[in-house]
Parts: sequence; structure tokens; C-alpha cells
Amino acid sequence: MKKFAAIFPGQGTQFTEMISCLYIKYKIIRETFYSASEILGYDLWKLIQNGPLKKLNTTYYTQPAILVTSIAIYKLWIQKNNILPSIVTGYSLGEYTAMVCSNLISFIDAIRIVEFRGKLMYKIASNLNDFKINGYYMQTIIGLKKKK
Repeated sequence: MKKFAAIFPGQGTQFTEMISCLYIKYKIIRETFYSASEILGYDLWKLIQNGPLKKLNTTYYTQPAILVTSIAIYKLWIQKNNILPSIVTGYSLGEYTAMVCSNLISFIDAIRIVEFRGKLMYKIASNLNDFKINGYYMQTIIGLKKKK
């Protein structure tokens, strides 16, 4: 039996067309979005498809959208292939998807946590002012030499 890893992305990997064809074709995708919408109190699929894009691109809404999309695709993978990964991992926001897919936390708890995480990040970002531009910035620094 082949072994494989499921690796889940963080924020910044999304675009709305990426799941549309799967949503139309597979019931499990639609059910996952329906369940998430019930938990969130708004129609997540409608927001992804119809926007407004400015609203969808705020951390508050983007993070649940990425979480639910990743989980829905994972569920479809399991349904179609009937094999579980040997390991699951995720980068940043993807860590929450990995925890759901490895049954460490529930789908409901993950959505609530990620929604709250998105609210906090949005609030912090909107309160910062860096170079007179509202928002926050993150950088990755590679190759620093350790001082001896």
C-alpha cells in the first residue's frame, strides 16, 4: 500500500474558481459547505461565489473559506480513494485543517476557532498603521547568520 501525506495550505492560496466545479459535481462538497454555513450563520458558498470580493478578501471571511474548502476536498479525496494519509500537516491556517482531518478537533470547533482567529487578525490589522498604510505586514527572512 502506498503511503502519502496530506498537506494543507495557509491563507493566500485561494481563488474562487478553484472549487466551483467540485461543488457542482460532488454532494460531499456541498454538504460540507452547508454544514459550515449553519455553524457560521451565513451562506459561505454564496459569499465565495458572489462576493462582494472585498468582503471575502478580509481575514474574517477568508480564513473560514479556506478551512472549509480544504476539508471538503479532503473528504472528497477519502471518499473517492478510500485510503487515509500516513501523516497530515498544514502551514499556518492549514494546521487547523490538519487537526480536523486527523480527528484532533471537531469540524465545529475548528470553524469557531478559525472564525475567531480571523476576527482577531482583522481587528489587529485594521488598528495598525505602518508607513501610513493601514494593515499589517509579514516577512520571511532566510539566511541570517548566527552571531558568535
